[in-house]
This record gives sequence, C-alpha cells and structure tokens, in this order.
Amino acid sequence: MTASSGLLVVVLTTCLICVIGMVVVGRARKGARGTGGEGLASRAGTQRFLTENWAMVEKTARETGMSDEEIAQVRARLLGL
Repeated sequence: MTASSGLLVVVLTTCLICVIGMVVVGRARKGARGTGGEGLASRAGTQRFLTENWAMVEKTARETGMSDEEIAQVRARLLGL
C-alpha cells in the first residue's frame, strides 16, 4: 500500500464518520422536538393554569417589578383579547 492510497483510506474513513455523525445528530434533534401535538397540549395546559390563577400571577408580577402596562400586555396575550 502506498502513501497516497493510505491517505485516501484515511480521508474516506473521516468522511464516512462525519456523515454518520450528521445523521445521528439530525435524528436526535428531530426526536427532541417531539410531535407538534404535545407542545400544543402543554401550552394549552399552561395557559389554562395561568388563567385560573391570574390573581396570584398578577401579584407575583407586581412583586417582581412588572409595570401595570406589562401586566396588561401579558393578560391580553394570555386571554386572547
């Protein structure tokens, strides 16, 4: 085996490892995203929880320094007004 064929084997092996790595990482990212339905269900549950406990949410927001205008914007987005 000559030096050039040894180098060719190293380059091809490196390329193969890179392609396999990209496929594995792509599948992992796709799997981490999950299905769209789960995210929407979770968001709906969170929104319902915040709406049901709005008095506590507003009290906590005031204690942490949110202005009345910011609280009104959050409430409008949360309630869809």
